[in-house]
Parts: sequence; structure tokens; C-alpha cells
Amino acid sequence: MLEPALRHLATDPDEHVRARAAELVGRFVHTDARAAAALERSHTQDPSPTVRKKAGWYAPGGTIHTRTRPRTRPRSRKHDAAPTLMP
Repeated sequence: MLEPALRHLATDPDEHVRARAAELVGRFVHTDARAAAALERSHTQDPSPTVRKKAGWYAPGGTIHTRTRPRTRPRSRKHDAAPTLMP
């Protein structure tokens, strides 16, 4: 699914198709470096302001990218404490 979306984002003549492709590629941005690179390239080089804006939302540092990044679970405090000896 990513391969066709990357192709459409880079080469489709219709800006609406490229904008939709940016959304789809954005779903892979946290797990595939090609997605991040393609979105950054579209954000800076696409001839359409709409595509540049949407790609920027999903590119690393963008609002959607930041909002959807995987969260790490905080360590449990009970594991950080020294063991307690039972009397």
C-alpha cells in the first residue's frame, strides 16, 4: 500500500491525488523512513501549496506527526524502588 502512495505523491499530475497520497504516506511516517523522506520532499518541493501544507502536517515535526507519534510507557515506580525486606 505504501509503494503506490509514494509513487502518487511524487509523480501524479493531479494535486488532489497527491494531497490524498500525502495522507496515506503519513500513516507510515513513524515506521518507514521512505515515508518521512517523501513527505519532507513534498513539503519543500511540490508545486501545489495545498500538497506542501498537507505534507508538512505529516512530515517529521509537523502537527499531525507530533500528535500521532508513538508514546513510550513510563516505567512503573514500584520497579524503581529498592526491594523491601519482610520481617
